[in-house]
Amino acid sequence: MALKGTVTGVRHVVPVDPKRAEGLVADVYRQVESELGVIGPAITLLSPAPELLAPVWALLRESLLVGGPQERKAKEVVATVIAVRNECRFCTDAHTMMLHAAGESELAEAVRSGRTPPEWSALAEWALKPGPEGPFPAEAAARFIGTALAFELITRLVKALADDESPSAVASSRLGRQVASRLVREAVSADLAPGASLPLLEDLPGWVRDVEVREPAWAAGSPVGRAYGAVRAMAGYGSMLLSDQAADAVARTVGGGGTGLAGSAPELAGAQGLPSQAALGARLAVSAALAPGAVAESDVEEWRGDVFSDHCVVYLLTYGAMTAVDAVQDEIELECAAMERTEQKGSVDA
Repeated sequence: MALKGTVTGVRHVVPVDPKRAEGLVADVYRQVESELGVIGPAITLLSPAPELLAPVWALLRESLLVGGPQERKAKEVVATVIAVRNECRFCTDAHTMMLHAAGESELAEAVRSGRTPPEWSALAEWALKPGPEGPFPAEAAARFIGTALAFELITRLVKALADDESPSAVASSRLGRQVASRLVREAVSADLAPGASLPLLEDLPGWVRDVEVREPAWAAGSPVGRAYGAVRAMAGYGSMLLSDQAADAVARTVGGGGTGLAGSAPELAGAQGLPSQAALGARLAVSAALAPGAVAESDVEEWRGDVFSDHCVVYLLTYGAMTAVDAVQDEIELECAAMERTEQKGSVDA
């Protein structure tokens, strides 16, 4: 049984205490504290599954944190817009605070309240429906896309596995967010070198080292592409906790119902004849994808029983959440392919 969320900020599982972390988890925590400035529930909730923690952190770092202070500010707008749309209180206040730290207090509070200023509206609209091109330099596209996908994932995981409250009582008010932002001002202004998180992906358990990592077309060859491919590959292992029919029901339900968040998960598609335990696992995965705030402790504990561990719970919910995120990514890849065909046709016609 997990410790209550009021103690850890995390629900359903017991996270690894930063003071007691070892091995890969300790390595990730050190880099997070050094470069993000704080180790919070959005990170620790994955710690029961280190081989998921490392690539999710790598995706966050290589997309959001790399690129310099000006680019970071724009990507914090993307992160905040997605957090507001997905009603993730923790992420909304955390990244509003990051915008305060970037010296953009008015912008921070405007985006938080859904009143994005006109000069930022094109980026805010792109964040809600990301594509291979946007209001940013082409060389930064992979980092912006990676940021959008990272927060589609992280907001779901926080709502499913954390208390989803403001990071602290202080951060629940504008003045508090402005004051607290001083603690992360240095981290937000840093200009980090790309790729420093990728060595963490080499220190994985033997049973996952041979997994095939497919980098997306929009980021192939970049640290963001390597990180996203690793997240997708690792999260895919969560399907092994379900029967083939149950996993198919998850894919059909998420793929057929859109990827927007709702208050309650839709009915499972193709679930006829599923044993109750398998159906419950599939419903939890679908909830993580489409209604993460509806993931109930009673359902998690019933599914867990005496069989499944914290490691399994993290994998099941991450697998479900990633099913929705990868659907967004698939649309971006389709647009990339269409653009490539158009360019090739133009070359032939010329």
